[in-house]
Amino acid sequence: MAKVKDFLLNFGAEIKKNIDKFDIFVKKYKAVSQTSQIPSTAYMNWGIELAQNGKIDEAVDKLRTATLMASQNPGVYINLGITFLRQKNFDEAIKNFRQAIKVDKYNSKAYALWASALSEIGDLKGAIDIYKLAQKYDSRDPDIYLNWGISLARAGKKREAREKFRKSVSLNPINPVTSFLWGLILYEDAEYQEAISKFSHSLIYSQEKYDALYYISLCHLKLNNYESAIKYANEAIKENNTSADAYIVLADAYLKTGEEEKCLNAFIDANNNTQTNTQFFINWGLALQHYHHIDAAREKLNQALILEPNNIVILFNLGVNYLLSKEYTQAEEFFARVLEITPEHAQALFNLGALSFDKGDYHRALEFYKKSLQLDKKNTRIYYNMANCYYKIGELDDAAQYFKKCIEYSPNLTQAYISYAHLLADKGECLEAQRKARSAYLMDKDSCYTNFAVGAVYLKLGRFDDALERFENSVKLNPEYYIASLGVAEVHCRRGEYEKSLEVFASLSEQVKETNEYLNILYLVLHTIADDRNSSQSVVNSALQYCNKFLEQYNNDKVLEIKNILIEKQNQFEANQ
Repeated sequence: MAKVKDFLLNFGAEIKKNIDKFDIFVKKYKAVSQTSQIPSTAYMNWGIELAQNGKIDEAVDKLRTATLMASQNPGVYINLGITFLRQKNFDEAIKNFRQAIKVDKYNSKAYALWASALSEIGDLKGAIDIYKLAQKYDSRDPDIYLNWGISLARAGKKREAREKFRKSVSLNPINPVTSFLWGLILYEDAEYQEAISKFSHSLIYSQEKYDALYYISLCHLKLNNYESAIKYANEAIKENNTSADAYIVLADAYLKTGEEEKCLNAFIDANNNTQTNTQFFINWGLALQHYHHIDAAREKLNQALILEPNNIVILFNLGVNYLLSKEYTQAEEFFARVLEITPEHAQALFNLGALSFDKGDYHRALEFYKKSLQLDKKNTRIYYNMANCYYKIGELDDAAQYFKKCIEYSPNLTQAYISYAHLLADKGECLEAQRKARSAYLMDKDSCYTNFAVGAVYLKLGRFDDALERFENSVKLNPEYYIASLGVAEVHCRRGEYEKSLEVFASLSEQVKETNEYLNILYLVLHTIADDRNSSQSVVNSALQYCNKFLEQYNNDKVLEIKNILIEKQNQFEANQ
């Protein structure tokens, strides 16, 4: 017995050495003994080893030999069934699991594997019935509950799957697979904190730690715990630096913390060390796009597109890329391709609406926005943009309706209040326009933009004191926001305070003086001074100097006309002296 025991213990190391001997004796074993355990066990172990190394056909051959040698051993049928499962040959797998049960009707493992095979072919009801039998014959086997949980999870019955994983863990807390799979279900259900606890439990008992570390980092990323996400992603990379997934999490966490160099370096490191894939290039492209490296982002997205030409995520983001670079024709082509594949892509429809709006085709924009709205009925931006479309085409009642809807869904969107206030001013509903403008201001007092925008509403309403207060406050909040300074200049002009208006122009930088906004307001002021019979001589002289500077850079007939009027005024002043 000692020799037999030693032989069995050392069989794994000796298997290849003794293989020829076993082949010689196979026929004798078939004829002489169906119960001799040493050779049948040898062939069974040999088959298992071959299957684990991917040599499935050879494994099947050895395991079939084992069944001939020991037809009353359920283990050989179970292992043959497992081998067929690896081939996804479910009929043969089930046949062998049933044969194992025929030999031993109380073999819970065979029942569990039979149930697992049934779940693979979509027979969940049959699988559950068989799992119940497995449980009946051995209610303390954690593997039964593990496989049962896997079957339920694949069928989308996550709640029931959790219960089976919980039972399996309670029976065998040190199996890392069960805790890990339980964590995956929690992750899919967005229960990230609970998922972290399960992945962490798996980590304690697992020799292969990468997957658990990766998912822990991913959960922390979802929870906005960016420092923890970075920590665990780096630990995952130390375990396995050849998988791109952890690098992607690392880069995304750095992106969220605003660390551009570290974010982009993570992608570079991954590109150097890992087998890249479509998702890797998508994320790299989006990160580059986030940091306004438009051409580099386009290159990465195009690399992804080569791998998956009909991937709507890639096509859509290439459309966004061209939109950002104001290459509208190409952007429209990509959004159209998205809609060819997915006609109900709400964001692609929205972006095509925005493109049409920018082109001034407001009716076409409305068509796209209406289709987008059918798919995303509470999207504030759609209501807001539709309101602006109706505003542009002069359908003020419809515009008002959509501004109201926008405010209903986003009561803190200051821009909606401001735009609605402008519309109400145009309709002559001055009191209501003031209320909406004031509501916007009270929501965002410390924003230079909001102060300026509310000032523009007051300017339209002729409330010059209120407008001046808001414009000046905007300048205090951000002295570089030159649009607000131009607003101050316009208010002084409309109040006839031309000297103050021209002082504002004199205070602005040369760079600002090249902008269209500056030129438009300057033209307004010069025109007003020229038309005002009460303009003083000093104001006329200053205005004439601005006309000359304007005409040095731009050939403009209207400014030339203003200059001639100002010269006549200047001549009159001289004649009167």
